[in-house]
Amino acid sequence: MGRDFRRGLEVLRDRSPFRFPGEAIPDDFQQAAVLIAFWPDADDVRCALTRRTTRVSSHKGQVAFPGGRLDPGETWREAALREAWEEVGLEPESVDVIGDLDDAWSGAGHHIVPVVGWVEERPQLRASPAEVDEILLPRVSDLVAPHALSVEEVTHHGRLYINHSLVWPGGSVFGLSTDLLLEALAWARGERPERGPERLQELKDFSGPRYSG
Repeated sequence: MGRDFRRGLEVLRDRSPFRFPGEAIPDDFQQAAVLIAFWPDADDVRCALTRRTTRVSSHKGQVAFPGGRLDPGETWREAALREAWEEVGLEPESVDVIGDLDDAWSGAGHHIVPVVGWVEERPQLRASPAEVDEILLPRVSDLVAPHALSVEEVTHHGRLYINHSLVWPGGSVFGLSTDLLLEALAWARGERPERGPERLQELKDFSGPRYSG
């Protein structure tokens, strides 16, 4: 699976992801990046997710990709690699950054660029006690298995949103991280997901009067 999986992701290298226009991003939103890292594991592929501690400033206790806010002068990719190193000990030089997914956002007030990377060999990871309670390493075969995906309808400020969840033996993930993971898996399968425009519309609806566009 590993070779075919990576081949599917390679199209991201030359693709221009959908970017939110600056005027659509609320002034109080912070810039952030996450790293979606995959690597081969026997005849399968794995990725790294974290269960955040209850001591972090946002998304307490949630399952998410390594990531966080940009430091001054950082690029999206630099921030994603730095955060992965700080949170799970993934060495930046071991990651081949393939490309970015479409822009995303969180209700906690972050404009997020998801960065996709490939690691040639299974990395030796360690959790940062201050930020990560547990590192989760799901297999792609489990993530795409029948019944792994479930859908929940959530209403916020009168608007209906669809939340996806993925469950695998020993873990689960829901919400934005699931959306990003599904987008990456779709590219690996040779599909051409275009999530950016829908996310932008959801951001406009979420922002309400704050949006000036």
